[in-house]
Amino acid sequence: MSANGPNDDWPRAVIEFLKESLPVDSRSPLRWSDSSMTAYQLGCDALVALGQAERFGPGALAKDRPKLPEVLPRWDDICVTVLGLADVTFLHPGAPTPPEPYQPIRTATYTNVAAYKTVDAARASTDILPLLAILGLTENGRWTEASETIHWRGADGWKPSNLEDVRFVEAVKIACEPMPDDIEDEMDRLVTITDDDVEKSLATIRKVKEMYYTNAKRRGQDVAPPEIVPPEIELAHARASVEHSRSDALDWLFYRRWRLSEGWLSDEETRRALEIFHDRLAQNMRRAVISERYNGLVMAELGWKPPAKTFAS
Repeated sequence: MSANGPNDDWPRAVIEFLKESLPVDSRSPLRWSDSSMTAYQLGCDALVALGQAERFGPGALAKDRPKLPEVLPRWDDICVTVLGLADVTFLHPGAPTPPEPYQPIRTATYTNVAAYKTVDAARASTDILPLLAILGLTENGRWTEASETIHWRGADGWKPSNLEDVRFVEAVKIACEPMPDDIEDEMDRLVTITDDDVEKSLATIRKVKEMYYTNAKRRGQDVAPPEIVPPEIELAHARASVEHSRSDALDWLFYRRWRLSEGWLSDEETRRALEIFHDRLAQNMRRAVISERYNGLVMAELGWKPPAKTFAS
């Protein structure tokens, strides 16, 4: 499946779904609120990318004259957005079947979508099934081949075993070389943590602690002064803070510029991409690429270790 999707019908169907699924701002029926929730934020971004709205504060405002853009946003990014909003619950093997959503007036009915390879079966509202089919994500009551790696991008669809999947392993190799010069330069910059970076982080941590104490005392709160921490522990905390910040920046590099089907995106393709943050596939690809390219480097990744088999082997 290409980044354009299976057919020409999906944009209109997606627009209708987004308009019905996003919460309407209480101040205007032509404004959608993202409620500071990831799924709604991505939904508002999708409406903007589809030419139906403009970003307006914490949400999106409908255009007076909506029109599909000549160059559509990426189909795969749209699919991730739709699945984040859709009434779909995965039925993971061995897990208890979740109860159906409580509804005082029962209007929705549900059906099961059969598993496909790494994608578990799911229970889905029958209302969403036509859109999933139009997008090429389901066929004859089963997830499709095209949907498999789309599901990898969601928290509910990613599995640790995907790290050993040949598609993931090959994608790591492709992402490592050849690597565009600007990506390589940015990656080198982000993984290089100097003593000066750590000292600046330490100064910030101390300043924040002191400000918290000072403001609390000003409000009359009974708080203890900042704890005196051994220098070596302070430095360790400061370095970890830098690593977490750099890891986050590296994640965003992958959210914006990398997709499994193409590797690093061209400038033109990057403009079509939606910034699907919290993308589990992109996060794990970032970890694997950093580990492969920088000799097993792991940047403040609690609970994550590179697979036993090296990706280069």
